[in-house]
Amino acid sequence: MGEFVLSSRTIGVLAEAIEAGNSATTMGTLFLKANVDVWEPAQASNKLDRAVKLLKGLRTENTEESNAGALELVRLMLAGGKQRTAGFSSREPATWWKPLRDAVAADGWEFDDESDRLVPTLPGVQVTDEVTWIERDLDLRGWKTAAGHYHQAIEAFAAGRWASANGQLRAFFEEVVCRAAGVPLGNGQVQKAFDALDAAGHLVKGESEFGKALWKLLHANGSHPGLSDQDESRFRLLAMTGYARYLLRRV
Repeated sequence: MGEFVLSSRTIGVLAEAIEAGNSATTMGTLFLKANVDVWEPAQASNKLDRAVKLLKGLRTENTEESNAGALELVRLMLAGGKQRTAGFSSREPATWWKPLRDAVAADGWEFDDESDRLVPTLPGVQVTDEVTWIERDLDLRGWKTAAGHYHQAIEAFAAGRWASANGQLRAFFEEVVCRAAGVPLGNGQVQKAFDALDAAGHLVKGESEFGKALWKLLHANGSHPGLSDQDESRFRLLAMTGYARYLLRRV
């Protein structure tokens, strides 16, 4: 396993947010919802100490489950503390909300307050806009299976399930490329799909070889737990998101 999904600074900010945003009782409920209650400390002097010890326990274990739990704690806190509008009244975000959002962003995660999910950040790129564009485009085309695989990939990545995200991205890529080319799914069909797209004039010079190489890359360290880490999965998600939009705008 690589580095823990949250930096020491973000752990501190998250611990303070959990303390400020919860009573002792709702902290327990939060930990249950995030599936991290097994890391609760046996003893704690106060709410902050309880949160800090739990988060340090997650970091010390540093498994796929503990990483996923840490991310879900962040997501639940940001979703619960964001600005809300009801009728003519509006509730401002909690005082700890912006510091937590900014700390998580520095770790490479952007919170989409419309869908209440975390997506990987890329300097200078609004990744949430790219993700939303792809999902809407697939829905407009009626490509429900491709949209489903992509949505599950985003959800798996946001939950720290890197191998699952990889597997869903591979299925998404195959579905999109084959549908775009009008080629049925099957063994070796992605390569045929790129040949068909190239022959139809949809691709730029060298793009067919690029797409085939990308497809080959997606078969390494795929959907088997323990074979993927955050950096690899992040690369795949960003690469697939960027290329899918580039392709879909032309077919």
